[in-house]
Amino acid sequence: MQDFDSIQNALEQLGATADAAESHGTLCGLLLDNSGVAIWLGHTLEELPEKADVLALEQLQILKQLFEDTREQLNIEDMSFELLLPDDTDDLAARLLSLSGWCQGFLYSVGVIAREKMQSLDAQSQECLSDLLEISKLDHHEVSSEETEQQFSELVEHVRMSVLMLNETMNPLMPAPSLQ
Repeated sequence: MQDFDSIQNALEQLGATADAAESHGTLCGLLLDNSGVAIWLGHTLEELPEKADVLALEQLQILKQLFEDTREQLNIEDMSFELLLPDDTDDLAARLLSLSGWCQGFLYSVGVIAREKMQSLDAQSQECLSDLLEISKLDHHEVSSEETEQQFSELVEHVRMSVLMLNETMNPLMPAPSLQ
């Protein structure tokens, strides 16, 4: 998957309504409903670039690749899915803000795809959504320390696993056919 900064740059060049983390969260939520790239771009960009704008179309291609990579990651059995967040070299406050924004984007798209579907989820799935709501309200004014870095890593992993579990609940992976 592309890095956070290249996605952020592409979004800025295209006049996106959200940053890279929030846009990726929105994408992941929309993929719970198997939404297509056009629906995601409609929630992410004010308007699509003109066909004659070659530079903008290159940036759009980066976003389309992110869509394909994310869809593949969510639906592969190796659980390699990753949240699109700034790397560990960024300060903790920026990473916390991005994680909060990621969860906000995810919850936004969950609201878009179908409230009825979400209400029929099992208790564990409902708890995951509740946890994501709480994480979306994170205070990003934490002082970086070994303990807060560890807590941040645990939160990211919790969000990652929650999204994978929700995706599996909404879109069960088909078992591989036997060779017999």
